Order: sequence, then structure tokens, then C-alpha cells
Amino acid sequence: MEAPERVAILGLGPSINQYLEFTKRNGNRRTLCDEVWGINALGDVFNCDKIFHMDDVRVQEIRAKAKPASNIAAMLEWLKTTTVPVITSRAHPDYPALQEFPLEDVLNKLQFDYFNSTAAYAVAYAIHIGVKEISLFGVDYTYPNAHDAEKGRGCVEFWLGIASARGIKIRLPQNTSLMDAILPRKDRLYGYDTQEVVFHDVGDGSLRLEFKDLEELPTAEQIEADYDHTAHPNPLVEYADEVRSS
Repeated sequence: MEAPERVAILGLGPSINQYLEFTKRNGNRRTLCDEVWGINALGDVFNCDKIFHMDDVRVQEIRAKAKPASNIAAMLEWLKTTTVPVITSRAHPDYPALQEFPLEDVLNKLQFDYFNSTAAYAVAYAIHIGVKEISLFGVDYTYPNAHDAEKGRGCVEFWLGIASARGIKIRLPQNTSLMDAILPRKDRLYGYDTQEVVFHDVGDGSLRLEFKDLEELPTAEQIEADYDHTAHPNPLVEYADEVRSS
């Protein structure tokens, strides 16, 4: 079967709302991509062509048995009945749609055994089958526990770097923290604190940069605030805390 040229990977983070807005405005998800790949239970929320659930259902069944009213238990009931292909680590006879991830082929082709999240597997799978464009929505890793969240984000960004190096186009919504897309362009360039970097598109895919000295340098307080690592590295978390407290 021929690989799709454009895929959209849908995760559970807040920027998933931008996928809904885009497809709603354009009237058809095919205007964005050829296939939609949902992570975990999103396969039962959105119309998906593939689902990625890399957790072994045997482990998930243990969790569901301990908490039968949990979202995991509800997801397993759906996974037993879905007819959409579900890419996972290990198939199970009680879940007919489960298909095993081609781990050996992917490792031999891509040469890196670095997967700490389902989304990372989905990106690597897209590279493996030869897609030309990957869009990601809801792959934000926006959680109060920054250590675990940023670990997963780093893995996905690593595979996006591999994809970009192979000529695959990456598309991200503006409100995702992935690849710092949520930040202004100037804040994605470390070290240029005393200059304004102006981007000029020269029309052939290249950029011309213009550097303008700032009339006023930042104060000591502003500088120290930028070096302050006590705040959560993901601004969406701070926003979510404000919403909860309001």
C-alpha cells in the first residue's frame, strides 16, 4: 500500500483545539493531510486512519482491573471493538485491530533506539514509511511535572529533527510548546539580547537577516528573569494554572 504524503498526528495536549478549528474552517480534514493518526483514546474522538497506542494492553488491563472506573478501562473497551488499525508494541487476540510496530525494521533504517513516548514512535513511523509532511497537534507535553514532560518532548523533537534532515516538512500550530513554537520568533534565538533580529523572506525559501542594535539594553532585573530556571519551561502550564485559579 502506498504511503500517504501528508499525515497529521494528534496528541492529548491543548493545541489539539487548533486541529479542530482548522478542519472546521476548511470543511474537510483532507485539506490538511492524507491521513490522521490519533494517539491513544483520541482515535475514538476524531476520525482517524490509524491509532498509536504503544502501551502493551496486558499492562493496561492490570491498571484497568485496579481502577475499573478509570479512563484506561474505558479506553480498553473501545480498543476491543475498533476496526481502525492500532499500532502497538505487542498484539493481543482479544483486540483484533492491534498491529505490531515494525521495531526491527525501523531501528535498522533509522539507526536510533530512542523512544520514550507513543508520539515519538508515531513520528519515527512516518519517517520510516516515507511521508513528505508531518503536522502535529496536541503534542505539547504540557504538564506540571516538568521533568517527565520535557523528557517526552525532547524525544519527539529529536525525531522531528531526523525528519527535517531527511527533507520532511514539519507543520506546527502556533500555540504548541513543541519546538518553542508558542514563543515569539525573537525568543527562539538565544544570545541576541542586545539586538533585534529582523527576518526577510527573499522568496526562494531563503532568509536574509537584518541586525539592529537596541536603543536601550535590558535592565539587570530583566536579564536575571531570563536566566531564572525556577519557572516552568512551558508557558502553557502557567496559563493553565491561571485558568484554574480564576
